[in-house]
Amino acid sequence: MNKRHLHDTYRIAGHLITGLPSLKQENPDIIPGFSCFHPEKDIQKEKPLLRFETGIPLSDRATEPQHSFMFEQFICDFSSDKDVYLFRMVSQENNKCYLTEIHPDGDVFRAFGNFDNEAPGYVLRFAVWIAFGVAAVHRQTVAIHSSAVMCGGKSVLFLGESGTGKSTHTRLWLDNIPGTELLNDDSPFMNVSGDIRVYGSPWSGKTPCYKNRDTPVAALVRLRQAPCNKIRKLNGLEAIGAVLPSFPPAFSYDKTLSGYIHSILSKILQKTPVYGLDCLPSADAAELVFNTLKEEGSL
Repeated sequence: MNKRHLHDTYRIAGHLITGLPSLKQENPDIIPGFSCFHPEKDIQKEKPLLRFETGIPLSDRATEPQHSFMFEQFICDFSSDKDVYLFRMVSQENNKCYLTEIHPDGDVFRAFGNFDNEAPGYVLRFAVWIAFGVAAVHRQTVAIHSSAVMCGGKSVLFLGESGTGKSTHTRLWLDNIPGTELLNDDSPFMNVSGDIRVYGSPWSGKTPCYKNRDTPVAALVRLRQAPCNKIRKLNGLEAIGAVLPSFPPAFSYDKTLSGYIHSILSKILQKTPVYGLDCLPSADAAELVFNTLKEEGSL
């Protein structure tokens, strides 16, 4: 099994990842989207959050999946064995199994994957997202399934199930709200260790928007398709129900990870307004949200 080159470092949502495949001149972005996340300052004395090593032979552990789902052509299982997290991706085409083990090692996490040079880039990319997500929630940082736009020095995050119009709504902002810029179209990260901030990431769904930027969060807006445009502020259980499903679903099946998720959610709801938006795919919907946030002082 060929071992990939393992000496690149990236900073994502304020945290360092080391040990990922190095970038080569003939292929400047082996893992698409990562190249702009190289740290700008000297990091020799800084501990990484995650060390990710590939090309490691692993024996499949007999564990009961906590959560199973489909990703592209792969059947994915997330599970744990004592304090080790396991992520399996099994191809439906050839039964090839890619394994990732995620180990806590003091205040650093180590991930080992059996990825060889034949592994599709998107498979490694998704495994890194899982491993980084596991490590990051221990540092008050979580991926949130959303489309995020920057406006007036802050960001608005639009939440909703796949197909509900998140990307369409952010496009309406880009087209109709002056000074708006897309931060990420699928998986930005929120860090609540200080102020509530959102970070661009190398994971942006089908929209190649990879920006090493971060801003305070102005608001979270849960979208729902409707025959008219209407917005209202959510509180209590409604706000929890609007935000919680947008965090990584696999983590909610693990007691430790879900505990961190609930702590992060509590901090978000203490400081960040949450809205429900019934909407048409129209410029009026974007303007309604923008004007509401301006009137209430969030933007």
